[in-house]
Amino acid sequence: MFLAGSAIAAVLIGGCVGDNPAPQDHINRTVPPAEASALIEEKKQDPKFVIIDVRRPAEYAGGHIPGAINIDSAHLSGRLESLDRDGTYLLCCQRGGRSAGAREVMEKAGFENVYEVKGGMSAWQAAGLPVTGV
Repeated sequence: MFLAGSAIAAVLIGGCVGDNPAPQDHINRTVPPAEASALIEEKKQDPKFVIIDVRRPAEYAGGHIPGAINIDSAHLSGRLESLDRDGTYLLCCQRGGRSAGAREVMEKAGFENVYEVKGGMSAWQAAGLPVTGV
């Protein structure tokens, strides 16, 4: 039993420290609202930085992060070809569920710099961060 466990551990460790480490320039993760706000400030002059609100249009119209565009999560897959895979994206929804799914869709499609706002617009507003379109 011990030998079998040791063999499995060796394979797992070998797979993690092989000759081809994962590129360090790939960033796909969830960030709290304050960090998302700092990212927006840092990237505001970058034409390849896009904030995408993945909520339904009526939700978006009720208030969103300034500068965000609206791509309903239900239609995101069909819009991926119009997005630059080399860009940096910040995704937001109402509470974090739809943006997590959207981030996964984008990752599988080859997007390498995708962030999502932890807790979505609910957390963004609770943090007192700016909202437009209200």
